[in-house]
Parts: sequence; C-alpha cells; structure tokens
Amino acid sequence: MKTIINLSPGLFGTQPNEVYCGAGFTVTAFMFPGDIAALALQNQRGTLTLLPYQDLMIWDAVFDGQSLKSKASRAQPRRHDTRGCFASHQGLPPDHGPVIDVWLEVEEKAITVRVSTADGPCRIQPAVQLAASSTQFSIEMVINNLAEQAQPLSYMCHMNYACEEGAVFRQNLPGCALNIRDNPQQVICSDDLSLYVDQAEFFMLAPCGRRFVTRFATGQFSYAVLQRPRANSRATAFVQPASCSPEVAAIPMAVMLKAGEMREFRVTTGML
Repeated sequence: MKTIINLSPGLFGTQPNEVYCGAGFTVTAFMFPGDIAALALQNQRGTLTLLPYQDLMIWDAVFDGQSLKSKASRAQPRRHDTRGCFASHQGLPPDHGPVIDVWLEVEEKAITVRVSTADGPCRIQPAVQLAASSTQFSIEMVINNLAEQAQPLSYMCHMNYACEEGAVFRQNLPGCALNIRDNPQQVICSDDLSLYVDQAEFFMLAPCGRRFVTRFATGQFSYAVLQRPRANSRATAFVQPASCSPEVAAIPMAVMLKAGEMREFRVTTGML
C-alpha cells in the first residue's frame, strides 16, 4: 500500500516542521538562510537533505555519522546554484519549468520524495527514494519532451563524493571499457557500457574500511565519467553516470530528445 502526502510551500518555514513520522522514517521541512526550502529525510542510519524546489538537489547525505560529500563544499546552499551539493541533475533540457508540486510516497519499507515541474516545452520529475535502515538510496529522473520539436539532452547524475586518501576504485567492467583522457582534469571516461554489462557497478574502497557503491542500468546511462584522484585533492573522484559520451555532450545539439519522447534514469548509491 502506498500513501501520498502532498507538501505545500507553506509547510517550509524558519522553524523545523515535522511533516511525517512513522515506519522508521521522519521527514522534516525547514528553510535554509535565503528562504531556500529543504527537506530532511531520515531513517535509522542517516539523513538526506533535499532541496525540493531546486530540481530536488541533494544538499547532503549523512550516514552512520559521516557526510558522503566533499569536505570542500560550502556550508549553506544558494538559490539556483548547484555548487556545494552532494548530487545534482546536469545536462537537462534548458527550458524545463519551475517545480510546482512536491509530495511524499510512503510505503511499508521505503519512502520517496517526488517533485514535478510545470508543463511547458519540457517537464522533469526527479525523485529520491530511501529504504528503512539502509545506507543506500536511489536518485531518479524522468524527462518528458512535451514540445513539437526535439530538444538537446546530455543528462548526467553528478555526485560530489568525498575521496579519501588512499581509496581504491573497482568496477564490474573490463579495463578496455575505460579510457584515460590526457587533459588537466585527468578524467577517465568510459566506452559505451551497454557493450559490456546490463548493470554497471562502481566501488570506492576507503583505507579505513568504509565502502561506497554506485549502480545503474547501462540501458539508461551508457557512459560514465570518473575524475582521477590527485594528491591532497578533495575534489569529486567517484563515478558520474551519463546518458552520452562527454565528448558528444560538448557538441551543441549532438544528442537530442525527440518530440513527445520520455526518458527515465535511476542511480543507486551510498555506503555498503
């Protein structure tokens, strides 16, 4: 059984407002400075801090007392600015409208926050799902081209993981699927992953014993980008699932979403 709880803008104020509590979850609405609405989605193991009216950006992800995002991130979010967040949606069609609907979907062992933008040339519907007692969560995106012409699309689920010094990276892919690009960012780009596996898995193994994972279907995300860790660097170093090759995405109008076409994406990530 699924229970739907609609959340109106009036629920978000300077004082925390518990909008749901039950089945091992607590959801609290509040405001960051600058009138930025936020939701704290909490289970027994940790808390996801979401910005529903900023395309459901994940500001922070804390499990077992540890934040997963880069330590170099700023302390407070800013309006229309993805810098400093744990996860954001990049490469969306530029003319999708503002978020107008926010709601919870409560099930027996999971809770999902969903949002939807206003109808226009493009409608997006991001979601974040957290299971009870879990340190992993899912990031979803539905993109619907409602226009009568194709629109550019080079979607990437960008995650700003902290990279611990000495971390080891593993994946369920052959070495030939990864290609190191010789550039200042030292980016490792994948070949078309759907040629190798149906479900891609990337692991980051920290020296202290903590393990992190990112999984996604290669039929949705055919490519991935990794930034090679550098000495004394706190920059992003884990995988970024992408719907197209970074080289293709850099070419205007190279990848298009057909008129009336809908695409769905889902990434599962977090601690093992």
